[in-house]
Amino acid sequence: MAAPPPTHAGSWRSLETPLSDSILSTLDNMGFDTMTPVQSGAIPLFMKNKDVVVEAVTGSGKTLSFVVPILEKLLRREEPLKNHEIGAVIITPTRELAQQIHSVFQLFVQDHEREDDIRLALYIGGSTSLAEDISSFKKEHPRILIGTPGRLEELLTKSGQLVNTKELEVLVMDEADRLLDMGFSKQISSIIAQLPKQRRTGLFSATMTDAISELIRAGLRNPVRIVVKVEDLANKGAVQRTPATLDIDYLVCDADQKLLQTARILEAELADEGGSRKFIVYFATCAMVDYFYKILSRLPSLKPFSFHSLHGQMDTKRRSATYTSFTELSPAIPAVLLCTDVASRGLDISDLDYVIQLDPPQDPKAFSHRCGRAGRAGRKGRATVILVRGREEVYIDFLKLRKIPIQRRSYIMPDLTLFDNSIAAGEDQDDDRATSVEVKDGSVSDFVQQMRAIVKTDRDISDRAIKAFVSWARAYSKHEASYIFRIKDLDLSRLAMGFGLLKLPKMPELKAQKDQNQFVEEEIDWDTFKYTDKMREAKRLRELKEYQEKQAAFKPQQPKKKTNTAWSEKTDAKERKLVRKEKKQAKKEFLKKQAQEEVEQKKRQLEEEEEDWDDFAEEERMFKKARKGKLDKSAFAEMF
Repeated sequence: MAAPPPTHAGSWRSLETPLSDSILSTLDNMGFDTMTPVQSGAIPLFMKNKDVVVEAVTGSGKTLSFVVPILEKLLRREEPLKNHEIGAVIITPTRELAQQIHSVFQLFVQDHEREDDIRLALYIGGSTSLAEDISSFKKEHPRILIGTPGRLEELLTKSGQLVNTKELEVLVMDEADRLLDMGFSKQISSIIAQLPKQRRTGLFSATMTDAISELIRAGLRNPVRIVVKVEDLANKGAVQRTPATLDIDYLVCDADQKLLQTARILEAELADEGGSRKFIVYFATCAMVDYFYKILSRLPSLKPFSFHSLHGQMDTKRRSATYTSFTELSPAIPAVLLCTDVASRGLDISDLDYVIQLDPPQDPKAFSHRCGRAGRAGRKGRATVILVRGREEVYIDFLKLRKIPIQRRSYIMPDLTLFDNSIAAGEDQDDDRATSVEVKDGSVSDFVQQMRAIVKTDRDISDRAIKAFVSWARAYSKHEASYIFRIKDLDLSRLAMGFGLLKLPKMPELKAQKDQNQFVEEEIDWDTFKYTDKMREAKRLRELKEYQEKQAAFKPQQPKKKTNTAWSEKTDAKERKLVRKEKKQAKKEFLKKQAQEEVEQKKRQLEEEEEDWDDFAEEERMFKKARKGKLDKSAFAEMF
């Protein structure tokens, strides 16, 4: 069953089931005079004891769509909850999102005259043990549990039936598709098994998948689906998957210019009086976040910025401290959060202005979620993705097919002026996929030297650089849109220069690319290149000394003089030599056969990739025809 929400959202006081005065007072203090479409569609249904499945673009106000009904339901109970009874459970995929939802609830709960009836508890693991969480539950008697699937499942199943779920009113799964993508289906099923069937369930997400449909069938009873869409004003009647207040563009450059262009975007925004002041920059891997944090935070041109780093391999306390320091920083201070997709879902940073994607996400669905960190709740925002000139430019057609409006932006020159590097319309090109020309930017080499100067201050940074580059190559080779993002189509030596590497690592991907003329190795004495950490440096010197001593002690053995041996011994030696020769030949034939099988397997994989590319190329040709009016759009839609 589907229910379209109202086109024009009304006042909070216009709801059919009136909200309590305390809730309305808090909403007024938060500055929310009217409801968003998703709120006006979901809240009345929740209040009428309906299960809901809500799909709406990021920043549309989904959190309040379940916070308000949960509080109202618990406050309207005929008999208050007692002992260890709970009234609501909210499950989120990440700790940061759980903390954010907890903070929203806290605005309503703190100083409430009936605080005992709506007391909160946050269970996210990492910072506390299960025993500590059980102890706090016994002491505080929370009525609303907010947390990540792992810890909530442990609390419900391993606490000796401490938590009484018989009176539970509401179960909410926020960012439901992400919960399933991250492999939490087993924990979710276990949690649902502990809850009463007579409850209200809400699933909230910006994107819905087939896996969610399975979850709906398993955990919801006659759900009502709320879908809030955004009209694409440029194409009347079309629908887009991002907020209308969010401007998304893309910048095309060469592999060694990506970080340089990121730095110039930051500089250009800082130089503009009305420019952005709070940024998120997304990277493909945790190792890249760690390394580029060391580089960007030390670049002279970016000194005014406060840099922060966040990724999934950090311990919980450090992650929480980083997120808190970034969100609570004064809007007057320009700040940049470097992160992975751990910060791509649900996080609501009210004063975030700009999202930069240095690497397009592996999962295409994550693109709109990343961009959606800016332009939330009707606020203006901007997002830029940086693509390498060549095959990656096909990604733009890929995004447009998926209803994401995106515009081109020009290359930023050293003086922060713009240079249009797009190919003129009608200009003949060998590659019909190319849309950009190479920009001869003389300052690239100076920027690389600045990076290398930072790397040379500490051997640890050089190690991080190598690790970041290798992790990037692994992530890129596993991209879900593999027919667009193919590692063999990139100039890896040029990209390595853009990483600021002092030397190339030993990698099979680099061996496959014979032409590595673009990389210039830095002249450095690796024996004297030090770690600033004294313990690591002492260990390195000790290992170096041991290695040198072994080398010095090694003396090639002199060949022994031949002596006369008995005829029988010569015969035995000849037989042993023959056996060794046969074994060697058998091993050689086995390895040859194994190599042939590997070649045939790779050949089959290449053929499958080529078939995938042929399919996409046909789709692309038809899309271009449709765009030029040579093919009817409805016919195109039927074909794909």
